[in-house]
Amino acid sequence: MHEANDSAQLRRETLRLLAQVEKQGLDIARAYQDGSGVSGRFGDFRSFIEKVDHFYVFVDLVEDRLPGFDRDKYAELKRHLAQIRWRIVIVEVDTTQVFLVRIGESSQAWPLGSQQFLQRRLDRLDEIDSWYENFGATYELPPLGEAMMRAVEDLLRAQIPRASKLDDFAPALAAGLARPEEPAITLDRSAAPRKPARRAVSEAPVARTPFRVRELNGRFYAERDGIVAVTEACRVAQLTLDDLARQMGMSRPTLVLVLNGTDPLARGAMEELRSFVSRHGGSHG
Repeated sequence: MHEANDSAQLRRETLRLLAQVEKQGLDIARAYQDGSGVSGRFGDFRSFIEKVDHFYVFVDLVEDRLPGFDRDKYAELKRHLAQIRWRIVIVEVDTTQVFLVRIGESSQAWPLGSQQFLQRRLDRLDEIDSWYENFGATYELPPLGEAMMRAVEDLLRAQIPRASKLDDFAPALAAGLARPEEPAITLDRSAAPRKPARRAVSEAPVARTPFRVRELNGRFYAERDGIVAVTEACRVAQLTLDDLARQMGMSRPTLVLVLNGTDPLARGAMEELRSFVSRHGGSHG
């Protein structure tokens, strides 16, 4: 009986999250339809990408919970979620093209670190191609069109050499996120001179949301705003949630479930996340 109640609660929570995804998708589509909502300023475009990335995080979170439904409902929700995702992918590619054209026309200088950001946009096109190849026919999704994809690719390749490159902090980050049992991390933050350099090159505001953890029956759970704290810290560190998940040896959906307090944290992972948020401007409780 208890197990049935838990399953019913999980399904209700999933549908609530799905409604949130639908609203987020509608808000993004309305704000950025036909190239509106973004100018030729880099900051505007980066804000758009952050909104889209946050949207995809919640799509993955909902998708990861769908197996809790019966087979027919699962198939229905899976199709619906894929269609919502694809509508925002179309907005993402179209807005990227509009921005690149506008910033190219303005001849304004690219900010520090923008070359890596644009390279990530280029890699993203391959991800979109791959996702459509796997699911486009299954869910009867309209194609983006080869011409548009190649046009955006050409625009990116033209701007990447002009953009400002940021020093590669990957080795330092890997050391900072090493497992606690390794010598590279002893939670000694005085041994991490990277923090001033990272803040100096970041245009994003310092993360303020605390990363809070509660202990329940010997297991650690992030409070529900944990994803906000970690997302803000990632922004300061010039990382995506995908990057952080890879550094921690888990998938992004798994990391999202942890950050939303759904799945428990091992003590080592909890300390890693606390240290990461603390190093990049946040706090913990």
